Amino acid sequence: MNKIKKVKIFTILIHSFIIIGAGHGIGIMGMIDIASIPNLIDNYGITLSGNFDDNIMSIGLLSLIGKILLIFSLFIKINRIKNLTGLIGISLLWITVYFLTSGNWNYDSLYELAFWTSVPFLISSLILTYLIIKNIKQNTERNIEQNEKQNV
Repeated sequence: MNKIKKVKIFTILIHSFIIIGAGHGIGIMGMIDIASIPNLIDNYGITLSGNFDDNIMSIGLLSLIGKILLIFSLFIKINRIKNLTGLIGISLLWITVYFLTSGNWNYDSLYELAFWTSVPFLISSLILTYLIIKNIKQNTERNIEQNEKQNV
């Protein structure tokens, strides 16, 4: 298994263990991802305005879609599509972390808890983004060299 695949799997797993405060307790992001599936089936509208408890299912749905895109990118053979789905998946996961941590930290500590437990994900996703961009650059250089050889 190459390095990018390992980092993608690690990034998905680490994102699933972000601790969030919900209701009168705490949970992990992976549980919210699973809980958001019925909302997808019931034509639940995505709402990202309002308080944290109202947004949690929409955040879970975005998270689930981002993880599914990253999983799809593990099996796609065409490099351009693989890189594109990977970058879109990471972007969706970054958006979920933003909504999990962008509240009033003075009012409620659940935003702070989500931030500190998302730091390993942020580091892993930055490494993954770097590896994907490096892969894009290598593929572009390889294509340019092949085109030059064909033109000669």
